[in-house]
Amino acid sequence: MSDQKLPPPTENEKTPPSWADTSLSKKEESLWGNTDKLRGIKEKNDQIWHVCFGWIAAGMMIFFTLVFVASLSIWMWHQLTPWVWLTDAQLSKIQSVIFSGSIGAIVSSYMQKQLQKT
Repeated sequence: MSDQKLPPPTENEKTPPSWADTSLSKKEESLWGNTDKLRGIKEKNDQIWHVCFGWIAAGMMIFFTLVFVASLSIWMWHQLTPWVWLTDAQLSKIQSVIFSGSIGAIVSSYMQKQLQKT
């Protein structure tokens, strides 16, 4: 090891940079004694997160359900009516979406996860 000593800090190095504003941390530190207030803030943040997560989960469920129902309806309409308006490639893609169960699996697994949380 070397016996070199570091030079002392200059005046500019002693003051914190502008990005190191500690006013928010000092405010939080002043509340350490008031655990009820801190607990209330955490519970409020958790509640906001759960509400947002619920809306996102519901939106995703509605979206995937609508995609599945629309795909099934288009496929059935094509099969039941005399008008052949889908190409073989389009029909194959719709059939793979419906019958592979990918959308159904996504919807059902997501619903199971959500229902287990309640």
